[in-house]
Amino acid sequence: MRYCLLIFVFLLLPLMAVAQTFKGRVADAKGNAVPYASIYLKELKSGFATDDNGCFQTTLKAGNYTCEVSSIGFTSQTLQLRIPESGLTRNIVLSERIYELREVSITKGSEDPAYAVMRRVIANAPYFRRQLKSYTAGTYLKGTGKMKEIPAILKLSKEVRKESKEVLGKLFVMEDQREVQFVAPSTWKSRVKAYSSSFPENIQIDLNLTTINLYTPDLFGKVSPLSSGAFSYYRFQLDGCYVEGEHVVNKIKVLPRKNNPKLLSGYLYIIEDVWCVSAADLTFQGGGLQGAIKVTCKEIQPSVFLPTSISMEASFDRLGVKAEATYLSAIHYAKIEVNPPLPGLPMEQERSVAKRTVPKSKQQQKLTEQIEKLSSKNDLTIREAYQLSKLVSRSVAEADTLRSKHRFERTSPGRDSSVERDSLAERKDSLYWAAVRSVPLRSEELESYLRKERQSLSKDSLRKINKTPDNGGSITVSSNGSPFSTLLLGNTFQSKNKKAWLQLYGLNSYVPEYNFVDGLWVGAKFTTGVKLSDETSLYFTPSAYYTTARKSVVGSGELTLDYAPRLRGKLQLSGGVLTADYNGESGESRLINGIASLLFARNDVKLYDKRFLSINNHIELINGLSLSSGLTWQRRSMLDNSVSRSMFGTQAPTNTPRSDAFVPMPRNELLKLSFALEYTPAHYYRMVRGKKVYEESRFPTFTLGYERALPLSGATPSPSYHRAEFSVRQQIEFGMFNTLVWSANAGAYWNARQLQFPDYKHFAATRLPVTEREFDNGFFLLNNYAYSTATRWAQAGLTWHTPYLLLKQLPFLKRSQFDEALHLRSLVVYGQHPYTEIGYSIGFSDWIRAGVFVGFENLKYRSVGISVSIPLSRFAGNR
Repeated sequence: MRYCLLIFVFLLLPLMAVAQTFKGRVADAKGNAVPYASIYLKELKSGFATDDNGCFQTTLKAGNYTCEVSSIGFTSQTLQLRIPESGLTRNIVLSERIYELREVSITKGSEDPAYAVMRRVIANAPYFRRQLKSYTAGTYLKGTGKMKEIPAILKLSKEVRKESKEVLGKLFVMEDQREVQFVAPSTWKSRVKAYSSSFPENIQIDLNLTTINLYTPDLFGKVSPLSSGAFSYYRFQLDGCYVEGEHVVNKIKVLPRKNNPKLLSGYLYIIEDVWCVSAADLTFQGGGLQGAIKVTCKEIQPSVFLPTSISMEASFDRLGVKAEATYLSAIHYAKIEVNPPLPGLPMEQERSVAKRTVPKSKQQQKLTEQIEKLSSKNDLTIREAYQLSKLVSRSVAEADTLRSKHRFERTSPGRDSSVERDSLAERKDSLYWAAVRSVPLRSEELESYLRKERQSLSKDSLRKINKTPDNGGSITVSSNGSPFSTLLLGNTFQSKNKKAWLQLYGLNSYVPEYNFVDGLWVGAKFTTGVKLSDETSLYFTPSAYYTTARKSVVGSGELTLDYAPRLRGKLQLSGGVLTADYNGESGESRLINGIASLLFARNDVKLYDKRFLSINNHIELINGLSLSSGLTWQRRSMLDNSVSRSMFGTQAPTNTPRSDAFVPMPRNELLKLSFALEYTPAHYYRMVRGKKVYEESRFPTFTLGYERALPLSGATPSPSYHRAEFSVRQQIEFGMFNTLVWSANAGAYWNARQLQFPDYKHFAATRLPVTEREFDNGFFLLNNYAYSTATRWAQAGLTWHTPYLLLKQLPFLKRSQFDEALHLRSLVVYGQHPYTEIGYSIGFSDWIRAGVFVGFENLKYRSVGISVSIPLSRFAGNR
């Protein structure tokens, strides 16, 4: 059984942490604990949080310290402490904060004063996003997790029942202490000094290097209330203000305009004049996950407010799975270097030791003048706030001397990260941990560690017996290696140096298909690979299956070389003997067709015998412009059904495509050259684990393809033709989570001789009521091969996704999490009537959708039907 559900909530939020010693408890005036209160030691630039009982502990050298104790909703306290050699125990009482309300004139239709504050913060967010040039920090983090329930269906397995007893209802704890170094824009180095975990050994919790930047457009995977488009997603309300030190802090309530899981709610505490965040108390929900996050920032340097303590509580309850988790983190800053304040921004950054950036070029001077003009206004409109945000973003980009040398590369938090672990990190004793923890362990957490220690002792003798030399080449299990789990879900095995691997695909790869031509496919598929260098990998995917009805063997092999990651290079050699779909470029799901054949005798996908050998290469010529080329040889022949009835006795239709263009195909050979150019202007990307990953572009993607079938001499027919086609596709985000997807495609054949049906232009179409194709592509009331052509064609599509359209306007459905969409697609083929489909669908993102579609031929009503889209590849992976 995989334990990944146990730590599901741990993987959702990137948090950062640190440690240091006196002990005590923080409570309110009535003696009730103040959970997750922030404690900051000013001289050490060190912060940490209390636990859920308000308790804390840390180790300090003897001396005098300034201690700031704060919690959202309470008045902060500043204590002057003297830590003697014997240590200090101090209980701290916080009083409930009383917020002052600003004197404002209330008139009908006037906006809340919070908007004036938020416009300033959002306008200046681009600077604070890149304020730090470098820093060094120490971190401490403690996380706990508990699996409370699993689905009853999983308990049908004896193995699962046995293993679930070891985890259900039991708390697991993990602690991590490390030293972190950051250099802008995205270089992270961390050294794990201590690590301890009571989680099962097969669960590797790697926190990697993560931090919280409250000014990023996406916060915790949600739309940030500080993003440039925040006013479209959120409403803001000023709940009061208070004075803390030399600053006035505004308490801003964040209210999502719609009940959408992509939005946050809660409170932001904004420092006036500096226009930055002092604290955040935010909640999130969606998909069965609920959580609350508290971030406390302190003024580490003049006008430089950084997170010093973070806490999180989360719970998951969906589909029979119930789990909960908590984080506590602390950060101790040792050395900080900030970027100079931007010219034109009249903020308290003037007090910073950094010198103000001096404009050099005329363009920079003009930019500075525009920023000064807007910043000098006492109140900004929403439009002016957006404009100022863009100007500041441009100014930050101009001043950023550490930008990537590649024009369209975005900085990625994990792009240049490295993590080293001390050899003794997992062998720190209890005295060491007592000194670095910021909170004492609770009894349940102590029991968790003791339970893990007892289990380790009982297995110690087995480890000694089975120990083998670490030669770096042996294969070890990288995840749960139990036979049942491997058989059911697959597994990945890696060499100890992680340069070679073997991937098994699980139960669905052993019997991947059923059809009337072959019967069942029974066999296996796997992938094995080796990392040849940091930039080059070679992997091989063979498959072989016995067809139970046709009593023959089908299979293929695919050898792939990944090279030049910045150019996305991929060289592929493949070959085999397969039962192929006549619609090889956009055919229906073979899995769904197999289920329809077995139960309802619906073999809508028609098959032929294909023996092939091909070589293909993909490479980028320049950023956003890629060239794909290939050479393919095929030998094709028709096949008949080997099974005549479904499992309920219904007669199976023949294995002949339903198309006026189809003629019986003799045994033939094909030799084909293909080329495709794909271009997306200004396509930004990030390097993630050494691979180039593109962002969604605001520009369309253009594709130009050409195929040339070369005639072969011999007795068998050999197709010869030229084919060219042009495509364009674009996805546009606008408004409140609205998405517009449009596409167009057109092409033609010329000098075509002896074409066979697999060489025709086929379209994404199906009449099966359940499809694996997403509704953004294809036709859902049209037979697979009805419009297949060897002449000329044109097609276009338009889809609008929106969270609120028809059904969600109903009061009792407004809080539902599904979205709605409208679909329009048209197809014109030479010699046939134009065909159009319009549809309406509802669904949960791209996981499952249901829609009703109406078809028109030559603008006259033709048919209506319901279709359900289930993209099974998202669940099953590679089959």
